Amino acid sequence: MSDENSPSRILLIILAAILIPIVVVGAYVWINWEPTPYAGQVLSVNVYPIHRDLREPTSTGGIGGQGDVYDEILLLVDVRITNVAKIPLYLRDMGADAQFAGEADHSSAASTSDFDKVFIAYPDLQQFKKPPLLRDLTIPPGQAVEGMMIFNYQMDKAKWDTRTGTDVSLSFMHQKPLILHIANQPTGNSP
Repeated sequence: MSDENSPSRILLIILAAILIPIVVVGAYVWINWEPTPYAGQVLSVNVYPIHRDLREPTSTGGIGGQGDVYDEILLLVDVRITNVAKIPLYLRDMGADAQFAGEADHSSAASTSDFDKVFIAYPDLQQFKKPPLLRDLTIPPGQAVEGMMIFNYQMDKAKWDTRTGTDVSLSFMHQKPLILHIANQPTGNSP
């Protein structure tokens, strides 16, 4: 038997064929690894359930085409985002996903124009009002921004209380989204 075909030589060739690409890819990832460019923190969360019986007379005369009962959950989330990178971060959009058994319900953050309208429509929320977190915001390196987002879910308080979790997603241009988990907490009293 020649040395060229020995079992140990074949095994060495197979190991080299496996290990060399792994080492090359690992070195590439290690050299080009970029740390997470942001840090995020949830400062406050307020849940505001809305329950209206539309059969009762209102000053607006009711909402045409609606059922007899209107239920909605408003979720007010105040966050701080810090840019820990050496480049500016560009915040594009904000959303929140409430998870329920087997499904998720997505809500986009209220627009700047709708943000103020929420506090006009529901004056009880004035106590929680903070400046909004704006879309298309540039966060310079080393700087932090704070702001409130408002999300709405078309459901009643009983269904909201069955959620298994809520995650706020902040989307950045050319970066992975920042996901902030909100711990479940009981909802406040319905107005």
